[in-house]
Amino acid sequence: MTTSKQAVALVDKRPFFEKALTHGVAKGILDVSRCNQIIADGAKGTVQVATHFGTPHLQAELDNARKRIVVLVSLYLEDASGGDLDAAARSLLENSFLFHSRSGNDMLKRLYAMPETAMSGDIKSQSLIDFQNERTLLKPYSLAAYRKELKRRQEAVDIIAAARWFCDDLRVPHTALDFLAVESIIRTAILVRHAGLDKAPNHAEFARLIGAIRNKPPVGGKLKIAKALLDDVPDPHHAIAETIRRDIEKIDGPLILNTGHAIDVVLNIIVERYFIRDADLDDIDSFAGFVSEQWQEAMKGKDDPYSRLTLFMCLATGAKHKTMVTDAEARTMIRQVRKAGFDSAAVADFVNAAAPFEIKDNLLALWNDEFLPEARERLVDETDVSLQRAMMFLTENLNVKAKPKTVK
Repeated sequence: MTTSKQAVALVDKRPFFEKALTHGVAKGILDVSRCNQIIADGAKGTVQVATHFGTPHLQAELDNARKRIVVLVSLYLEDASGGDLDAAARSLLENSFLFHSRSGNDMLKRLYAMPETAMSGDIKSQSLIDFQNERTLLKPYSLAAYRKELKRRQEAVDIIAAARWFCDDLRVPHTALDFLAVESIIRTAILVRHAGLDKAPNHAEFARLIGAIRNKPPVGGKLKIAKALLDDVPDPHHAIAETIRRDIEKIDGPLILNTGHAIDVVLNIIVERYFIRDADLDDIDSFAGFVSEQWQEAMKGKDDPYSRLTLFMCLATGAKHKTMVTDAEARTMIRQVRKAGFDSAAVADFVNAAAPFEIKDNLLALWNDEFLPEARERLVDETDVSLQRAMMFLTENLNVKAKPKTVK
């Protein structure tokens, strides 16, 4: 019969402060006098902590304060000693108990001061006292948890620093990053360098940049951004930039080069990952015209409300698509509306399929909310037998070519 031996591992869940204190006494590092001093300092510190969080006069608050101060001391001791109990015991011998608790609290304050996310102008999700309350009592930090959070926040600090360097490189003020996922400025800077440009693009420029990449697909069908483009990036920021360079190649590259998707669809997917310089109305119109060839063809280069509504009326009445109609064509559209109503589904289908993403909602609102309610009243008025009032309405809202005057 085979006998199996099982090793039983004992898990010591005591706070690190308690482990260090017990070890120090056992090894003769801490004598009775020093232990009494630690107890006295601990009592004093407990009252101070209870006062900070509430009141020192309630037993429950004092008990919570005791738990908090042990967490703070343990956090600092284990971090400073590297987990070495001898070193931790000597620290308790050479430094006051209050020094250890204050040092643990300083660790929390430094962590709190760091950004929670890689976002410039980051707004704290909780106050300092709430943070201290959570991390010393409600969900007290172990050293491992503290270091994990420290690493995550330090990465955010590093990305923000790199983004500010790339802001300077693109001549973009640091304030432009406020409340922005700052990785977007790095991603934009790298793609701009790849395109041979030297400034942050607006919407139209970004669309043209993506269009240029699609029009000249690279050999092998994969987007490749030269590593040498990052040679001037300072060492503290280089690894971050290199990671984002590879990410553009791996994630954005296949999307950009997929000609199975219209360019406005591609832009809609990737634009949130990039920093786009503020645009004026001319830029938005330029962007809108660029990203949809079908829309541009239908509008004949026009983007005013009258031309848009003229096209929509043609769609809604089954007429030939135009941005300018004759008097006779307008009258035919009125008769068609009185016969079959407005085919608004045709308008919506065309807008959703052909219009630039950025203006689709505005176009549908122009038709459904601004034009259609009054058009239903004015064009379907059966008392307007001569179509005079209906024609007046269309002439005010559409591009209707004036009827030639008869020469007598």
